[in-house]
Amino acid sequence: MSTSKRFQVFVSSTYRDLVDERQQVFLALLGLGCIPVGPEFIPGFDNDSDDCWPKVRQQIDESDYVVLLLSGRYGTLTQSGISFLHREYTYANTLKKPILCFIRDPRYPLAPNKKERTADGVARFRVFRESLQKHEHLSWDTTDSLIMSLRQYLPQFMDKHEAVGWVRANALPEQQGQQTAKMSFSEQLTELQEVKNALNYPDMLQQNRSVALLKQSVELTYICNIYIQGNCKLITEKASLLWQDIFTAFVNHMQQSASEDRIKQSLAHFLEERFANTIYEQNQEVHAINDFQFTDTSLRMIRLHLRRMGLIRKDTLRSSRTRSVWQLTPIGRKALQDLSVVETMKS
Repeated sequence: MSTSKRFQVFVSSTYRDLVDERQQVFLALLGLGCIPVGPEFIPGFDNDSDDCWPKVRQQIDESDYVVLLLSGRYGTLTQSGISFLHREYTYANTLKKPILCFIRDPRYPLAPNKKERTADGVARFRVFRESLQKHEHLSWDTTDSLIMSLRQYLPQFMDKHEAVGWVRANALPEQQGQQTAKMSFSEQLTELQEVKNALNYPDMLQQNRSVALLKQSVELTYICNIYIQGNCKLITEKASLLWQDIFTAFVNHMQQSASEDRIKQSLAHFLEERFANTIYEQNQEVHAINDFQFTDTSLRMIRLHLRRMGLIRKDTLRSSRTRSVWQLTPIGRKALQDLSVVETMKS
């Protein structure tokens, strides 16, 4: 493995039955020069709550590889009806992250508290185990055999599945550093152009123009996971939506400003409220739905159009190279107030 590049590895497993194994895996990954991450590094992760999911998802987003450990438990269920482990796996698989699975050999006995005890749990575990066996996987029985297999096979797995990795900033080639500076300058020009465009419109004219555009509809694409008999399927749907509904959802949790991750959560909640029941009605076999999100293309379209309408702008003081923060413009605040008044009158 390259010494100039470090790869981030997300470790996915049930937790309470595999605490020792996870700790040994983290140490082994560090010894291999990797950057191990997992939910236990997030405050409040052990409360069996969905509150940490956005941060877990961010860990997976930023990781180059996923190492998944399966022993004898399917795990605690989320509000969506699947386990936390199953959700992590599904999200990583949707992103096409290279996943290396370590599946415990069922021929070796386990303590009762490390196995599923109900018929439903056993059935879910069996189906999930079969889905993992479709990936590259290795068997293990003891912690020692698990760590030995990890150390021997992971470097080969990484060579086979090339990833971006992380490089120290001072190790970047000079030409790449110059390109980064150019990109930053380009972003500054974009911000200046937005200010110029706003100055070219009197406030009232710009506001009237934005209100008119919000009443128009647009066709956007979203994705979500559906579960049928324990199996997960990613579906893609098109939806006709009003810009005013998208705008309201976009700024739902925005006080002064909001990060892009927070905005994505708000939009995901909007999609779930709007379309979950429709999907259930269209397919009676679906027993759970989760991970609603707009496609990247639709998200870019939303940001672009709301900026062009003069409703949002980037918060340059709080944004960074790796984190975008958005804020309402004065016109955006006025438009949001007007929409709230209309909704109040309807109710």
